[in-house]
Amino acid sequence: MEYILELKDISKTFPGVKALDHVQLQVKPGEVHALMGENGAGKSTLMKILMGIYKKDPGGEILFNGRPYEVSNPKEAIDTGVAMIHQELNPIYDMTVYENIFVGRELRKHGLVDKKAEIEASRKLIEDCGLHVSPMNTLRELTVAQCQLIEIIKAISVDAKVIIMDEPTAAITDREVEILFGHIRRLKAQGVAIIYISHRMSEIFSICDRVTVYRDGQYIGCGETKDLDEAQLIKMMVGREITDVFPKSEAKIGEVVFEANHIVRADHKVKDVSISVRRGEILGIGGLVGAGRSELVEGIFGLHRLAGGEIVVRGEHVRVRSPKDIIKKGVALVTEDRKVTGLNLRGTINDNIAVVAISKLLDHGLYSKKKARAASAEYIEKLKIKTPSSDQIVGDLSGGNQQKVVIAKWLLSEPDVIIMDEPTRGIDVGAKRDIYLLIGSLVQQGKAVIMISSEIPELMGVCDRIAVMSEGVLSGEVQREDFSQERIMALASAIEV
Repeated sequence: MEYILELKDISKTFPGVKALDHVQLQVKPGEVHALMGENGAGKSTLMKILMGIYKKDPGGEILFNGRPYEVSNPKEAIDTGVAMIHQELNPIYDMTVYENIFVGRELRKHGLVDKKAEIEASRKLIEDCGLHVSPMNTLRELTVAQCQLIEIIKAISVDAKVIIMDEPTAAITDREVEILFGHIRRLKAQGVAIIYISHRMSEIFSICDRVTVYRDGQYIGCGETKDLDEAQLIKMMVGREITDVFPKSEAKIGEVVFEANHIVRADHKVKDVSISVRRGEILGIGGLVGAGRSELVEGIFGLHRLAGGEIVVRGEHVRVRSPKDIIKKGVALVTEDRKVTGLNLRGTINDNIAVVAISKLLDHGLYSKKKARAASAEYIEKLKIKTPSSDQIVGDLSGGNQQKVVIAKWLLSEPDVIIMDEPTRGIDVGAKRDIYLLIGSLVQQGKAVIMISSEIPELMGVCDRIAVMSEGVLSGEVQREDFSQERIMALASAIEV
């Protein structure tokens, strides 16, 4: 049997949108098969059909082990031998790590849940994955990246013949990626097939055997990874050539507009860190998972209590008791998790763009829908947001377009300093480039940008200076002329260089 999984002539229509139009996918046992395409190409929709979350349109067929495959929910899919790590995590935050790993397939002894066996099994899985958390931690105590690794552990621990990995490395750094790749190679050797969805080209060429590309819900082609290069793949995905993946805009760097000095968080996740950024400058913040990057900017922004430090905006000391205090001073924060803290997924584009700068949309003291639509239309055009209208529900947009809506809501408030935490996480190469160009245009206007990223090539491509954190402290700073992946990784790992 050549293929463990075959999808032939699969279509899926949502109201007003044909998400999949007669696509195909053939996956061999023991191969890592990349599924690529821009956000909205139909990749996640197809995987949700495989998991029984969506039902395909009539026609077409799915074969698993040569037999017809029909499931109506994820449990049936898992029981059949298909597991999935979702791009948008669904952890149960108030349950423990071990409970999350075994939810729905509890280990039992004499008919009762064997808590001790689950804890021990979880401890071993966690150690094998190189993750430093306790099985007894709740998911609420973990970072986004740690939650991502727990999802990976959960999928690996299921005895599946096919594992779908939808952006499994979106929130983890190079060290965790190598641990994941080790697991993938072991699974391959056992004959398990991996469907690997990622926008990170380096990963595709490093771990994948074959690549299938979709564009606008249609099948474009399939080929051996060794026979393709990055330029060919990008052209297949976007229908045009993109020669400059990290466009660097030249901007005049001026005076310091923002300082955070000797920042200490009350929970000690950040210990005496100082950063500053100048007008027209892009400051990158790098580091490994758990280094304290997000914790630093969340503390600065008033989302967590500080035990010490000062914040200075345009020379003025600012007392930050809540985000409102720092927003008033012209500082914006695009948070790491757009689904949880960045957007109201049930609201329209109008609703989301209006939420920060609603005072600009008042008419005689009342909220003006006309002004809101005009503001939305301006940013839909400026940021190239793909949507039928500004009344579109944000939850129905692709990841890249959702991210642009988050950025738009902050730009409407006309901030001087924009902090972006993983602004390109989980979005495709075309949408990434749009965001890089946007960041470039912001600094050309004299704004200052602070950008956190887990991708060192991204930081090196976009930033003027990179501050590197390790275990809650600032381990070093690198100027653009001294950028090197090795130097940044050494600082992130707190290795003497």
